[in-house]
Amino acid sequence: MATEPQGNPGKPVFGPSDRLITMFRACSRDPTQAIKERLRHMLHTFLQHNRDKAGNKKTKELAAKYCCEAEIWYYRILEILVSGERKKLGISDISGLLENHLAQRCLVTCCLEIAICSNGLPCDFPLVLQIFKLAPYHVWRIIELVLRAEVSLPCAVVRHLIQVDKKILESLAWTSDSPLWEEIRANDGQLPACVQVMPPAQLEDPRKTELQPEEKAEVVLEAGLSATTDQQCPPSMLNRPQKGSSLHLFTRKVYSLMGKRLRELCSTLGIFEELRLKIWTCFEHSLIHCTFLMVDRHLDQLLMCAIYITAKITKTEIPFKHIMNCYKSQPHANKSVCKNVLISGRHDNNSATKKNNTGDHGDSVLTPSTPSTHYPGQCQEERGNLIYFYNQIYTTKMQCFAKQLALTSGGETPPLSPYPRQGKASPRRYRLSSSHPIFISVHKAETAPPHTAGLCYYFNSSPSERLHEINNMIKTGRSPNRHKVTSLDEEEGEGENGPSAKKLRLDDQSAWQRRLTNVVNDRVTGRIEDQASTKH
Repeated sequence: MATEPQGNPGKPVFGPSDRLITMFRACSRDPTQAIKERLRHMLHTFLQHNRDKAGNKKTKELAAKYCCEAEIWYYRILEILVSGERKKLGISDISGLLENHLAQRCLVTCCLEIAICSNGLPCDFPLVLQIFKLAPYHVWRIIELVLRAEVSLPCAVVRHLIQVDKKILESLAWTSDSPLWEEIRANDGQLPACVQVMPPAQLEDPRKTELQPEEKAEVVLEAGLSATTDQQCPPSMLNRPQKGSSLHLFTRKVYSLMGKRLRELCSTLGIFEELRLKIWTCFEHSLIHCTFLMVDRHLDQLLMCAIYITAKITKTEIPFKHIMNCYKSQPHANKSVCKNVLISGRHDNNSATKKNNTGDHGDSVLTPSTPSTHYPGQCQEERGNLIYFYNQIYTTKMQCFAKQLALTSGGETPPLSPYPRQGKASPRRYRLSSSHPIFISVHKAETAPPHTAGLCYYFNSSPSERLHEINNMIKTGRSPNRHKVTSLDEEEGEGENGPSAKKLRLDDQSAWQRRLTNVVNDRVTGRIEDQASTKH
């Protein structure tokens, strides 16, 4: 029997909850049966795939367990997404979202990956995609939604999904059979520029004086589950990437990721800011005007080539091997990026997906230790190391532009591209219970703390003088709102100059201790006087 997904104790619940069924019935067309049938068919396909690959009993039991857990995760995440969409749009009929066949299949696939990873097994995400013949480019939008859904995913699962998201951005979405190329062709054969997709507030452009607020993350939901397929969009809408479109959001994430990686590499290599901006301009130019260089390749490959060619043109001595060694020291580095680069080869329409589906993964179920064959594809092609790719392919396409960045080029120097601003990642909220909307999140500092009658001390932020003020208030008994604070060694008293005169304390007691003693003494004196009057 299936168990409740880890991190959420309680009785497992199969099928949609009563609340989700109510939301289904509020649609113009009740999608309950279609959703159940789609889920049943996909889980059956998943089980059948593992029966064919490995016939042992343990493998079948594991596959069945993953399917049960994936069903629980699917309905739980779907309920949160549907509820959020209804609240955001202010409508109860969201048939378009629930009838989006592609998005729902991607969500089921993501839930299977969650179930696999929750059991502590190594995950090869492209393998699950191959089973359902899904493109990685379609899945990254759903991963974004799942990470924002706040469903108390185990920390290991969150880390895994983030890594999968990065792999899609850096290589899996760029295979020759990826739907990404259709969207690029619809955008005049180019990726949009960084300045077109990044909000001005997220750019390090000194020419920008007015900063606009960042766009809300809800656009990801619109482009994810609510978006229609490209065939349903009018041709006029495909001429350029619309704000919130799939290509628009994908390109923004690419620039953000690679901007961060270039910053880290430049820090390791000791590259100054001016050269970093030139490298970024060269890298962006390769993505926009030489996009074909990315077919079946890795973004890090083009980034390292951009570093070397820009440094060489500007007479900065940085050996290519040193660049690769610094890259290998990065936490995201992959050795095959430097050793296994596509040089030439045929790119037929079936070279990736079909060949991957027929790949032999042995007896491994769901999570083979062998690397995925999705990237690179198994076809007749020439491959070599990164330096060979640079000499044979990259320089022939980028040499002319790179020379314009030289200090003594003599011609008109192209303007430097704006650089993505390094921002702090938004802290994730942790949901304590799936039944109650109670969350734990990092404390957000207030720009203007509210005025209070007392004194407040914030650990790791308030100055040490504030602690002294609090101690003074306790020991002297004076209100913090008074302009003057009585010294630890002084007390107020009647003097020649009036009641505000001060006198030195003659003992070791603090002011509040003396006042407390006076109160006790007064009470004792009062009782003695009462007893004396009673005797008379």
